[in-house]
Amino acid sequence: MSPLLGIAVNMLPGLAKRLTRGSRPETQDLVETVVREVLNTDDPQEAALRSEDPQLSGELRLRLAEIEAAADKADQEAQELLRQAQLEKLRLDIQAASEQRAGQLDELEKRLDDKQDARSTMVDLNKSGSYLAWGPVLVSTVVVVGFFVTLISLVFLVKNGTANATEGAGQLILQILNIAVGALTAGFATVISFWLGSSNGSQKKDINAAQAQNTVAQIQKDNVRATQAMVDAQNRQTADLIQRMSAAANPAPVMAAAAGGPKAKDARQFVKCLDIIFMHEGGYADHPEDPGGATNMGITHKTLAAWRGQPVTKDDVRDLTREEAGEIYRANYWNALSCDGLPAGVDLVAFDFGVNAGVRRSAKLLQKLVHVEQDGQVGPITVGAAKTLEAEHIINAFSDGRMEHYRSLKTWDTFKKGWTRRTTETRATALEMSKNG
Repeated sequence: MSPLLGIAVNMLPGLAKRLTRGSRPETQDLVETVVREVLNTDDPQEAALRSEDPQLSGELRLRLAEIEAAADKADQEAQELLRQAQLEKLRLDIQAASEQRAGQLDELEKRLDDKQDARSTMVDLNKSGSYLAWGPVLVSTVVVVGFFVTLISLVFLVKNGTANATEGAGQLILQILNIAVGALTAGFATVISFWLGSSNGSQKKDINAAQAQNTVAQIQKDNVRATQAMVDAQNRQTADLIQRMSAAANPAPVMAAAAGGPKAKDARQFVKCLDIIFMHEGGYADHPEDPGGATNMGITHKTLAAWRGQPVTKDDVRDLTREEAGEIYRANYWNALSCDGLPAGVDLVAFDFGVNAGVRRSAKLLQKLVHVEQDGQVGPITVGAAKTLEAEHIINAFSDGRMEHYRSLKTWDTFKKGWTRRTTETRATALEMSKNG
């Protein structure tokens, strides 16, 4: 990330998600151009100094907020187009299914009407004394008689062993009878349906089922329209919000919404990091050259006294429980460094160094590496900037800076082996955490 982009993230942490790997190059170019125009310089150090000017800082925040709002609007429009395409596809599928069911319903009704018309025609011909009225009777008689004659013939042939022949006239006759039975069976079923109307009730059931399916399809159409209405309402609300933010020309709400504070991570991550702290700190110790004095699991007697709100003795430090020590670490170090919002691995190095050398020193080292103001307080700006950089880079650079601090201390010769081992082990564990997310 270029220094000018780092200044932009410092001004507006919400831009971090727009400037990570995989973001649009034109967005990065636009942000750099705005920083260059507002601060009127290409030199990173000069730009950093000018960004401290209240007037230039306010103008830059406003311009960057407009970029972020425009990018958010573009994302929402893309999402809206996708939703519209999905809704249109759903609408077309429902329409096609509805048309198919309607066609099936029309076909069923047509068949029923044709059968009823045929019966009505026969009744009318019979009333008028026309000889044509005997047509259906004659055809029905031929089909029924032919069906039973063919069936009896087939049974007779099978009974006399003709069906077992592999060649000759008997086998040929059997094949012909089989074909005739198939054709006459269909005709016989049609005759029964015509005279007795046995399929009428079944067809009515089919028609009722098709009508029920059409009702369901209509309900689905109504649901699609209701969903579309909700989507439109949400889009209008989002557009109104962006318009109000731009009109107010106040970047603070944008920063708060973009930063959103540190996101709580799985509580198991704190437990993993805490176990590493306990492993490094060990049990009770009272080294004469250790400025912390009596210490147990890394908790000094001064820290324990401040936590309990009353003076404590060395025995109190020695009797400190693991549970109480964990509560102190979470409140005074983990939460104080906003480790819940930091990337995995980065949280461990900041936490461990904070325990060993102080929260403010750990916070300032992290802020130095992510190019934000070193005020010793890890807030949304520091967290947002840390998320824009590779966790592996921060972990390695932090560990190197930590060793530089140790070498500058008067007690380096006394504790250098322990500090070096602790820093090396913490670096390795943190790098592993960053790979596993």
